[in-house]
Amino acid sequence: MRIGLLDHMGYGNLGDAATQDALIANIKSRVPNAEIVGFSLNPHDTQKRHSIVSYSITHWHPGLRVDESIAGPEESKPRFQLKSVLKKIPVISPLIRRMLNLGREIAHLGRTFLLVRSLDTLIIAGGGQLSELWRGPWSHPYNVLKFCLLTKLARRRLIFLNVGAGPLHHPLSKAFAKYSIRVADYVSFRDMQSQALIEQIGAKCKTHIYPDSAYALDVSRYKKVGDLRPQPVVGINPIGFCDPRIWPRQDLAVYMQYLDKLAEFVQWLLREDYDVRIYSGEASVDVYAIEDLKDRLHSSFSPAQIQKLCMQPSETVEDLLTEMASFDLVVTSKFHGVIFAHLLGKPVVALSYHHKIDDLMHAVGNPQHCLDIESFDLQKLTGAIVDLRANAPALKKRFRESVVSRSAALKMQFDQLFVPDMLQPGSSEWQTVKSETAVRDSA
Repeated sequence: MRIGLLDHMGYGNLGDAATQDALIANIKSRVPNAEIVGFSLNPHDTQKRHSIVSYSITHWHPGLRVDESIAGPEESKPRFQLKSVLKKIPVISPLIRRMLNLGREIAHLGRTFLLVRSLDTLIIAGGGQLSELWRGPWSHPYNVLKFCLLTKLARRRLIFLNVGAGPLHHPLSKAFAKYSIRVADYVSFRDMQSQALIEQIGAKCKTHIYPDSAYALDVSRYKKVGDLRPQPVVGINPIGFCDPRIWPRQDLAVYMQYLDKLAEFVQWLLREDYDVRIYSGEASVDVYAIEDLKDRLHSSFSPAQIQKLCMQPSETVEDLLTEMASFDLVVTSKFHGVIFAHLLGKPVVALSYHHKIDDLMHAVGNPQHCLDIESFDLQKLTGAIVDLRANAPALKKRFRESVVSRSAALKMQFDQLFVPDMLQPGSSEWQTVKSETAVRDSA
């Protein structure tokens, strides 16, 4: 049994890593002999992080070897450096680059088809798999469509598992997402808005809603703080919201204002006798915001004090959960940061930049602690922290109940999906699903 897991991961996003950790553990517990194969943006990172063989979603990836591409980035120079000469010709250079990339993509499609054909099932899982947030239709939407079509061409089972969708504005993005969903054998979303968006663009088929797969993580081994301490520890995860270096929406003024408000908030916490820890859930990009926040704190605190406030960026899910388990209260803008707080029973304030975070905070019953990341002010944020502290026991109880309910729903879903008969294309159950898909598509 060979099962592929595809996620646009590989650059240190520990929410993505947690999703895959949960899926790998739950597949292995139900199909112990399964061989799991990863498909990611950085296969070397994925292989090291999850201890599975991994391949690239795209024709280029970090650490690409010459023999992995027909014209890779590390190729040797031609004897007469013809390439260097041609690059200097304005009209020819872009044409050559496009031709080389087309050749690389065709070669990658051929290699990928052989890999997909060796699988029994491909599972596309994780957050914004149906999204054009970063590079329009030719990023996530195209990558997902090509893997879907190759999987069906190979007559293998295709599952979308608890994915998120949107934004999808470009007509090509919508078309790619629609046809990806239409050819799948099973589709589930992690929220109603994602499901509604896919229905609106014309993917009329049976879909399901289940919690994010990270709720299936086993966090029992992480030591949790009991009652709030007299000097509560507040964990803060800054992000690069609107940072022109990394964010899709580039607005330096908005980014600077966001950091200014966080710096004021840190100073208020320390004046009010809270302890503060500035932490990271995605080291590859959070480091910019953390360093910029440090610069704003230098005028009020010594280097030694700032060093104490700022934790070393977490490199693994285990490190992150261990750190968060030591907090009393959490302030985050990460979707999975909110989930980790729920799993660990930590009262949380979400500074939200996306409806997925709003929906999650509403679903677990504390929408009053969800603030808009662009419009929040110091008064709103400090008020939310005071309210968290006052209502911590009730919130912890609510989170425990929500986690139990969500974990039970995922267990039921995984029990239905992660069994050999449902993952094997040649089974009778597979034939039933295949027949239902044909009827659905004709309708």
